[in-house]
Amino acid sequence: MSADAAALLRSAPLRTDIFDKLTETSPPIVRSNGDIGKCMEDNRDGFQISDLLREMILAGDDSENACPYSDAERDELLWRLFEHVVLGGSCCQYEDKVEPYVETSKRLYKELVCAQKDAASGKVQTVSAVYKINSIQGEAGPLELFPQSLAQNFCYAAVDPVRRIVKILYHATCRTGDVHATSGVDCNGSS
Repeated sequence: MSADAAALLRSAPLRTDIFDKLTETSPPIVRSNGDIGKCMEDNRDGFQISDLLREMILAGDDSENACPYSDAERDELLWRLFEHVVLGGSCCQYEDKVEPYVETSKRLYKELVCAQKDAASGKVQTVSAVYKINSIQGEAGPLELFPQSLAQNFCYAAVDPVRRIVKILYHATCRTGDVHATSGVDCNGSS
């Protein structure tokens, strides 16, 4: 595999207090009752933005509301899963409350990552290695996994050394009207 074919992700958090920061911004991205703050409608990278959560995820440092997360936190597997769930896909029904996004992200995380108690320290820690796979090596060279390079195209491979299994979470999509340059796939569904 080439150097950019796969990247090891951090999968350290065992608690979900990372989401608490969403209520600590000014104005709050998520209100204390769990409601997601609304904003003027916009479109960025093919995504409709109608709330502060999507605006923060898609605009990042360009957001009017400063992103409360460091680059290291945004590189954590749990946060990446949360972003994917929040952004959804072409048939996504957006939520007004943050809880469904958090719960779905936690379930995905628990399915992918193996945790166990360290015998020496007694602390629970993650033991899985999770990789973001961008391409695979074929006989004729690297094979792309996605019809287009989009934020919602991802493939995560979680290696569980305890059970000796690999779990895969894969999602690929393309924008309507585009044709994949290398495969010739027409994203309108015609050939």
